[in-house]
Amino acid sequence: MLNKEDNDLLTRVEGDAPMGVLMRRYWMPVLMSEDVVSDGAPRRIKILGGKYVVFRDSEGKVGVLDEACPHRGASLALARNENCALQCLYHGWRVDRTGKVVETPSEPADSTFKDKIRHIGYPVREAGGLIWAYFGDPKFEPEFPAFEWTDRRPEQIYTIRVAQRCNWAQAIEGAIDAAHANFLHNDLMRRLAEGGDYTGGGGLQNLTLVDGAPTLEIQNLPYGFQYAAVRNAVSDGKPMQYVRTTQFVAPNWALFSAPEGWAFNQVFVPIDDENTVFYFIHAREGDEIIDEPYRAKILEWSGVGDLDDDFHMDFHSGNMWRQDRDLMDRKKHGDHFSFSGMTGNQTEDLGVQESMGPIEDRTREHLGTSDLAVIRMRRLMLDAARRNTRGETPLALGGGFLYGEIRPGEDLIEPGVRWQETVGSRGEVPATTRTV
Repeated sequence: MLNKEDNDLLTRVEGDAPMGVLMRRYWMPVLMSEDVVSDGAPRRIKILGGKYVVFRDSEGKVGVLDEACPHRGASLALARNENCALQCLYHGWRVDRTGKVVETPSEPADSTFKDKIRHIGYPVREAGGLIWAYFGDPKFEPEFPAFEWTDRRPEQIYTIRVAQRCNWAQAIEGAIDAAHANFLHNDLMRRLAEGGDYTGGGGLQNLTLVDGAPTLEIQNLPYGFQYAAVRNAVSDGKPMQYVRTTQFVAPNWALFSAPEGWAFNQVFVPIDDENTVFYFIHAREGDEIIDEPYRAKILEWSGVGDLDDDFHMDFHSGNMWRQDRDLMDRKKHGDHFSFSGMTGNQTEDLGVQESMGPIEDRTREHLGTSDLAVIRMRRLMLDAARRNTRGETPLALGGGFLYGEIRPGEDLIEPGVRWQETVGSRGEVPATTRTV
């Protein structure tokens, strides 16, 4: 468990909260590239409690600006988007994607006022079908997190996105929690065991069903940590161990094993203290693409339905996260019962995480051995926030690794074989990139 002080430090991200100050030092996904079109409507977003607009100008380039016009504070989400600038409706001031004020038509024609003002614009990148921005101090701008999928073509990536009514920490804690898959995602595991073809058959993940109490072994690395969930299994009548690795990449990324030919990444972007946007990136390797029928299949398995403008489903505490208690009846439905009563693996995660409240009271927890990865993430992020406050280099910003080299995996190994020498070596830091 955490005391109240540490729970607040971990979860609070708005304003001058130390965790929010820390997280602004990393690149953050803010929207999907398809969300904005040239000269189209600006999109209003909220990240880490700050209010911004995202737009694509007449040249197809993306800008991320503070939402309030630098003149009188009117929302630039209402602005006209034309001629490579946003024009505020209130007095016609025009601001380009970098934050430069290019015209102040309500001022005298010979005024140089605009040359003395600059709006707040942020560094922007487009990669992997996402728009990314950096909201921190310019002198600390880090390298871009070029994960292995960020250079893939659009037809090779499919991303599930949905907003969660809970804090970022309890959302990512679900992604790095190996033990819950046996229970919360029991329906998914049974479908995989029956030959379901979610992303190529799910790899070996159906073996999760055979052992509900995995042993966790954790290895700290410059980007965060990787851990192995080790389960007893049997293959061809021979005792084996099913090993599945997961990486936590600071501050808010979780990578876990995918079937051959795929990469899976998840990121949990804090909107404010009590809301999060979750992205689940599915990427193909080589020259393979994800066609429309398969995109529909991924969406079906996720359970994510229609979203409103803030990326929420009609799925919340008021309708009990649409849980179907009748379908949970084993006697009535036999092998076709639903363990959770919720449809889709992402909706199951959202349901239980939101049920914990907007910010879980971690002073009331009773953690066990299956929670070791969650405990490690909390310790590392609390330490990173404190280090940042002291002016020291926080986690994952000191170099010593390449984002594109971080690779989770899964394997069946014989008892006595060290997982670090097989599946674990895929997520290790290559010796040539380590710092001493």
